Amino acid sequence: MNPRTPNRLVAKQFWLFVISLFWVVSPGFAQQKPEQLLVYGDNFMFSVKEPPGWHGDTINAEKFQSNAVLHESGQPTDSTFGLIRISVNDKVDENTLADLKADMRDYEAQYPTVQFKAIVAKNPNYSCLARVFYVPAKFYEYVAYVNPGPQKPMLFSVSMNTGKAEATTKELEAFGSAIQSLTLVKP
Repeated sequence: MNPRTPNRLVAKQFWLFVISLFWVVSPGFAQQKPEQLLVYGDNFMFSVKEPPGWHGDTINAEKFQSNAVLHESGQPTDSTFGLIRISVNDKVDENTLADLKADMRDYEAQYPTVQFKAIVAKNPNYSCLARVFYVPAKFYEYVAYVNPGPQKPMLFSVSMNTGKAEATTKELEAFGSAIQSLTLVKP
């Protein structure tokens, strides 16, 4: 008996174990979704977590004048309902409230009866301002500005239109979850 035979047998068993382990485990990895959706452009990169029951889309985001959109499961991909839009914009200064107020003035010019209500929006690392722009029984637009801070030249805009009705608890949770998970990776 060759003294190397037991080693070959052990090696052969080891590789059979590794191959069978890979065969059993790999389908589970293939089914897992990445924790964060990574979105990038020429001069930025950010991540956002898909809320439960929503899926991210960067391919069709441009149709909605956004860098990324989150679709609620069951909604058509071309619908503005069940849709959270995320955009990255160049920042002029750190006065995010002035930017929000400018958008509010634009809405007032277009919709003289529009009303505004402050809502809570939180991100663990960035300052947030959020409002609902609405005309009862006509439209409800949830808008949040997320400012990554003075060292970053970008500002996030997150919005969700819920049509003629106020957002449901599920929609508000998804909106809040998206805002909370935003992370500017680059620059």
